[in-house]
Amino acid sequence: MKIEGRRYRDEWIPNYFPSRAVGGHRIRVSRTGKLIAMTPEEDEQLEKIFMAQELYERLERTGHIVTARNSADVLADLKTWFSLTYAGPMLHIVVATKRCNLDCVYCHMLPEAVGADPSRFDLQPDTAEAIVRFIAGTPNECNMIEFQGGEPFLNFEGIRHTVETAKRVNAEVGKRLDFTIVSNLMVAKDEQLAYCAENDIHISYSLNGPPDIHDRYRLTRSGVGSFHKVVRRIAEIQARFPGLISTSPLCVIAQESPEEVVRTIDFFHEAGFDSVALLKLRHLGKVRTAGLKYEFRDFMRSYIAGLDHILEKNRRGGRVYAERMVRVVLAKLLSDSDVGYVDWRNPIGDVSCVLTYDHDGEILPSDEARSLREEFTLGNVRDTTWQDLMERESTFRTMNLSLRDRDPTCRECPYNPYCGVAPILDFARTGDASPRPHESEECLFTIGLLDWAIARYLEDPVALLKMLPDADTFLSSLLAEAQSLAAGGPAGADRGAA
Repeated sequence: MKIEGRRYRDEWIPNYFPSRAVGGHRIRVSRTGKLIAMTPEEDEQLEKIFMAQELYERLERTGHIVTARNSADVLADLKTWFSLTYAGPMLHIVVATKRCNLDCVYCHMLPEAVGADPSRFDLQPDTAEAIVRFIAGTPNECNMIEFQGGEPFLNFEGIRHTVETAKRVNAEVGKRLDFTIVSNLMVAKDEQLAYCAENDIHISYSLNGPPDIHDRYRLTRSGVGSFHKVVRRIAEIQARFPGLISTSPLCVIAQESPEEVVRTIDFFHEAGFDSVALLKLRHLGKVRTAGLKYEFRDFMRSYIAGLDHILEKNRRGGRVYAERMVRVVLAKLLSDSDVGYVDWRNPIGDVSCVLTYDHDGEILPSDEARSLREEFTLGNVRDTTWQDLMERESTFRTMNLSLRDRDPTCRECPYNPYCGVAPILDFARTGDASPRPHESEECLFTIGLLDWAIARYLEDPVALLKMLPDADTFLSSLLAEAQSLAAGGPAGADRGAA
């Protein structure tokens, strides 16, 4: 019954999810995160009892089928894909204070006023020391301590004490140790910034676009917009401390129209920024208590319009411009392991990639849990060790809920390995932490962004890949691999998107 030039079902086991039509192609993703694009005719062969020899060899090479020859490699690829899940948390978010000089409409941290009692709402020295000891006991060889607030610079002594303690303790364990601060920049003093520069402490910040849009959300305690003070402070810091603050501001999108998002992107581009992070409004903190409403589908329409606008800028040449989540999705498509971006993983990076320590030492699986502490607390650093945490099944509640093989719909989703639902956000929206396929906003975001990115990759890869850091080097390596393949050499490029 078998004839030469065909390969039959008794020679291979499927290692892919159902196909999806994107840009005239049929794409399939393997369990190890490899994406392959095929013609509809090629895709149909995967549903038959035999396939062409050439297609068999291609799918064997990418691991989309498991054969006697590649089975060990596929299992090794699976371990690599999940490697970050079992390495232990690398990002440790430390809340320096709950106090803040701003009263942002969309803040999900429920901050206190600047004049609130520091002894109640600031990180105290003994708590900082307990947090550092806990972090030192975690297994990852790299630790990033990120200070959040409130406004962290309102408790700079708490930051300084944590940094000095962490450096002293880390000298005994010999890990890589980095620091960053998330700030609104407005109260940061020059001597504090000088300390950050001397100690290689990077600073990120929010800037919500042009004045009218920024001041719609980011207000002072007196109800006045903060745009002009923030922009002035950014310019001062860039002049006095080059390289200290991020060149990619954080920008939350709530009810902005596509036209406003395009205007926001032009604003950042004209101001000299090389990239921006367009963030979806989260249903947490003040958004919940104040009942701030927005439609997710409106967000996606505006967000995709913004991405198309950025892509068109890159097509026209000149200075390359990028958006953070596009870089994340490209890493998913082109990397051998799932990305370290904790909010968008399967399973989510709660505990496995990130832990949050509130100002009083309470341990939480992510920063989103801070306004939902009673529901998601994992204990306190004063009486909990890393080993204690690992032995409790409840520690992994949100990770387990985020696994996308739990739901039959998700088991049949073409983008299963790339998914990234967030049980804490589902709980905040519905009172139930179980993500809902094709209903949870994170699920819909994954599908929408992947459809957009894959279609653009297939039709105009250069304009999209320009968004990658060090894009010229990456594009040169792809060209070299293509030339090697044409000459009969190894097909390294087949391991990623094809």
